Amino acid sequence: MCQKKPFYITTPIYYPSGNPHIGHCYTTVACDSIARYRRMQGYDVMFLTGTDEHGLKIEQKAAEKGVTPKEYVDEIVKTFKGLWKFMNISYDRYIRTTDDYHIETVQKIFKELYDKGYIYKGEYKGKYCTPCESFWTESQLIDGKCPECGREVTEAKEEAYFFKMSSFADRIEKSSSRKQTIYSQRQERLSL
Repeated sequence: MCQKKPFYITTPIYYPSGNPHIGHCYTTVACDSIARYRRMQGYDVMFLTGTDEHGLKIEQKAAEKGVTPKEYVDEIVKTFKGLWKFMNISYDRYIRTTDDYHIETVQKIFKELYDKGYIYKGEYKGKYCTPCESFWTESQLIDGKCPECGREVTEAKEEAYFFKMSSFADRIEKSSSRKQTIYSQRQERLSL
């Protein structure tokens, strides 16, 4: 018996601070098309989509409506799921970062990485754009404003956990060099 090769694809995990828009639809339709194509090729496809239900903007929008952040995103998620049903999107799993199993899994992985010294606590500071949920350096700002949306930014500082990439620098470099070599070899074959 021939076992199907696995194929995994995911949309971005969307921030449900508002209703879905054309950008959400575009990336979801693109992933759906690829997932359907791979299924037709006989792959065992896992197509994931979902929502990242944390963030300052969600907290602020929930407060404006007088509800908890979870209550606020529950309504937005219904809209996302309803739209994907209407568009006949063939996802296999919808993940919510507020789901119990997700929280437990992330905590387990986080603890293991923390215990091994790969995660450490630090401080992140810079110019912050709440609507874009992005930090910017002074040199990235345009006329002192967010380079993406043009709105005002505020000086912000937050305690954060960081991943110690330096522990994996050699592996990352080898992997990216190997991929670049493979890409170059493919390009050479295509140009013959």
